Amino acid sequence: MQASPHVMVVRRPRVGSFWSGLLAGLSPVAFARHFWRRREILATFARIEFLSRYHGAQLGLLWGLVSPLATLAVYTFVFSVVFKPTWAGGGQGGVMGYALILFTGLAVFEVFAGCVNRTPRLLSENVNFIKKVLFPLEILPVGILCAGALESLVSLALVALGVLLTTGSLSWTVVFAPLAYVPLCMLTLGVCWFLAPIGVFLKDLGNIVGVAVQLYFFATPILYPLSAVPEPYRRLLAINPLHPVVDHLRRTIIWGQTPDWAALAWVTVASAVVMLAGYTFFASAKRLFADAV
Repeated sequence: MQASPHVMVVRRPRVGSFWSGLLAGLSPVAFARHFWRRREILATFARIEFLSRYHGAQLGLLWGLVSPLATLAVYTFVFSVVFKPTWAGGGQGGVMGYALILFTGLAVFEVFAGCVNRTPRLLSENVNFIKKVLFPLEILPVGILCAGALESLVSLALVALGVLLTTGSLSWTVVFAPLAYVPLCMLTLGVCWFLAPIGVFLKDLGNIVGVAVQLYFFATPILYPLSAVPEPYRRLLAINPLHPVVDHLRRTIIWGQTPDWAALAWVTVASAVVMLAGYTFFASAKRLFADAV
């Protein structure tokens, strides 16, 4: 019997073809192109996320300015009346100087903490997007990050204004300050892309992350200088990826020092690795979301 010429031959996919295709798309050019093509959706979601934080409030977007000003005033009062601390190694002294140093660290950490604390329930809150096959779910953490980074920039602008008012000048090194947001954003995105898929399957993840973020806050030299930590623990805290970020902003905005290029380089490379690993994990788990929610 002669075989029919219309018989279709089905070939089995090669083992590992999914991962090889995924990793091939993670080149810097392909990665940037992927999000550039979706820039309009990303901008829309980031705008909605930012405006929703102040939706229905009487002052509206003014809360983005009032809130950090109130925080700065509270910390200035607490550390001038109660603790009266000193911070060695910086050119900015006094009560206001310490408040600005502290507020700079808080502005950085709030970007990380706000995004990471929100991520475990992010996909569950956007079930409608999960049901749409063509919607790029990976932009959801990016939109939250953009909104948080914008608020952080407002806080840092207040720090720069405080330095200008207290010293009468602002160092030219402030032009290097935005470089801190490169590793900060990559690190935050990487962690969020890891946590978002896990949060779909583990409902208690939000509580676990909340406790972990609190511990991480005290493990980051924000309330204290790294020099105040005993030597055995100082080396451990020095590898905290948020420490070079906070230190960079303090050096360039408050102390008028040039960046520590070596520290900035290693934290940028490490954050890039975390980001790509997190994106790979998110992309590999994305096909399971629809069945889990």
